[in-house]
Amino acid sequence: MKTLLPVAAQITCAALTVWASTPAPAQVVYGTSEASGGDNYLYDLPSDSTATGLWTGPEVWGIADDDVNEILYVNQAETLYSWPFGDPAPATSIGTMSAGPSNTIVGISLAYDAGTLYTYENGAAGQEGFFSVDVVTGDATAVYTFTSALQDLGGFDIDPATGLFYATNDGANYIGTDGSMGRGIVVTDAVAMTDVVIAPYPSGATDVDGLAFQPNGTVWLLEDEPAPLHNFDLAAMAYDPAPPMNALLSFELFVGGTWSNEVGHPSVGELYCMANANSTGATASIAANGSTAASDNDLTLTASDLPTFGFGFFITSQTQGFVAMPGGSMGNLCLTASIGRYVGPGQIQNSGAAGSFSLVLDLGAVPQPSGTVSVVAGESWSFQAWYRDMGPMGASSNFTNGVEISFN
Repeated sequence: MKTLLPVAAQITCAALTVWASTPAPAQVVYGTSEASGGDNYLYDLPSDSTATGLWTGPEVWGIADDDVNEILYVNQAETLYSWPFGDPAPATSIGTMSAGPSNTIVGISLAYDAGTLYTYENGAAGQEGFFSVDVVTGDATAVYTFTSALQDLGGFDIDPATGLFYATNDGANYIGTDGSMGRGIVVTDAVAMTDVVIAPYPSGATDVDGLAFQPNGTVWLLEDEPAPLHNFDLAAMAYDPAPPMNALLSFELFVGGTWSNEVGHPSVGELYCMANANSTGATASIAANGSTAASDNDLTLTASDLPTFGFGFFITSQTQGFVAMPGGSMGNLCLTASIGRYVGPGQIQNSGAAGSFSLVLDLGAVPQPSGTVSVVAGESWSFQAWYRDMGPMGASSNFTNGVEISFN
């Protein structure tokens, strides 16, 4: 990278090879049809730990996560509910899902992507397929209908990168549009109108009611009894040989699941400034998750939509600014005055195959040109990520947008 400001020392390639990235929040959220509606869990991958009792109210047939608006959607049969992340009140009923008068949709599972909620109806109401659902009215519209009754789909989620539907099929006699057969993971392309079995269930599994799609290309399978949290790597086309266990203590009728980066770790701060497109064609973005209470010392920064396997780090200042393409960079610097750089041990990051990196901050040691300082209540700090990129003339750098956090 080129130097941004006189106070910033240029990073050498040798220094950049030393430090690995810190895991970002990464969570499988799942729940069951346990009668009290409190049988729900969050499995956190980085810490290999499970929390429970996230919400109360409905039983769970399906769950879908809207990280942008920080809402979980839950359905119990035809009734749709919403639960804002962290709300101590029970999940709120939106109403009945229906595809017209007297045409109730009994959803077996839910998925959410790019502003649209979807459900899968297994034929209990005389129709089998995927439906989009209006989250205000519950009105449902068919997007993919199955003509065969041989499939028995349960779990359902969406790959946000491709828009493909991933589902679990318990029907041993199911035949996909390409001739693929049997129980396993089914991929449906609602545009090309195809449904294909891409992998059988792991040995011993026959009843898989839940599925969560991790954006790195991992499919998580959720059974309705004490069982492993089987996860399938789409790149390797193989299951994890030593999966973690779920937290269920008994057999349940249904289990639903979803992937979330923010349940239990809500986003904070206000985004500002404009990022320029990088060599991938995307504009990289920054997000902050945790608490705005300085005394909590709970803040994680994440930079996303970066070029893969590239290095970068976060920068910070109490003063916002705007400098277009400083020092030959392809991006915009959104900070000014005293700019601190997170380049200490463990702080320089690599974007890896996912094109993102995260850092858990220590608010008692915020870097500044003259050393480190502590954040105190009443202060506002702004953050940005600076990363390597390729420009028309070769190696260069770029920036995410900025995020301002007012601490209390």
